[in-house]
Amino acid sequence: MRVLGVDFGPRQIGLALSDETGFLARPLRSLTVERIREAPEAVAAVAREEEADAIVVGMPVGLEGEEHRPESHRVLRFAKALRAATGLTVHLEDESLSSREAREMPSVSRRGARGAAEREHSRAAAIVLQRWLDGRAGGKRAPLHEPEGGEV
Repeated sequence: MRVLGVDFGPRQIGLALSDETGFLARPLRSLTVERIREAPEAVAAVAREEEADAIVVGMPVGLEGEEHRPESHRVLRFAKALRAATGLTVHLEDESLSSREAREMPSVSRRGARGAAEREHSRAAAIVLQRWLDGRAGGKRAPLHEPEGGEV
């Protein structure tokens, strides 16, 4: 089972992909979109290209478990549009501190500031995806926003 991880931002969308066993996540790449409404189809194209069976989208949740209203609603709308564009199950996973973790990861690339920003988003997507994969393997999937187990 291949799973695509998504770190959704207004301009940069980080993507990660699991291995075929659904055990390990790795950063894939980042997409830049000019208009947010283009994002679901851009990500759907990657999901088709990578033959993803499901998608995990990082959901902004505060440290106390509360939703960050504007960001959370934007991500939820994106996740629903992504499900419509792909026909795949879209899961939500808490993305708390994933960007900070991604920034703190050592880098071996020398592609400059733009490359660093792109790597940060795809790394954040890999962190979120790995959390989801680990929770799935451990049988402890807590619902996020949706009563159907964190799916949209």
